[in-house]
Amino acid sequence: CDGNLKTKYVSFGECRQGGNQKYCGLNTGFYFELERGLTLINGIRICTANDCRERDPMIVSLEGSNQSETNLTLGISWTLLYNDTSGLENITARNVCGLPQLFNNTIEYKSYRFLVHARQNRSDCVQYSEVQLYSF
Repeated sequence: CDGNLKTKYVSFGECRQGGNQKYCGLNTGFYFELERGLTLINGIRICTANDCRERDPMIVSLEGSNQSETNLTLGISWTLLYNDTSGLENITARNVCGLPQLFNNTIEYKSYRFLVHARQNRSDCVQYSEVQLYSF
């Protein structure tokens, strides 16, 4: 994430733009390795994009890993840290952040994966402007 609420991440998943199917954009996201190395994360906050509330993430997950890049791409090395609401359930405004969602975690990881499993309503994709990680 770039720290700019005016930009957004959009994923259609296996669907085409305008598809408006039940599963468009679901189970998509991204993974990354932190430059600073091992970091304890125990909170996440999602921010809405500029339009289309129906595309807002509702159920999200965050996973951590200390494996190599090859294992990360295969998806076999992730440990589930959070799988619950996004904090956007009652948010109708655009380009704003929901409440931080806190979770118990005592293990530092060098890589994290964020996925969206459900969105606000039927749409052709999922979109959000920011995913912010917290260490409390």
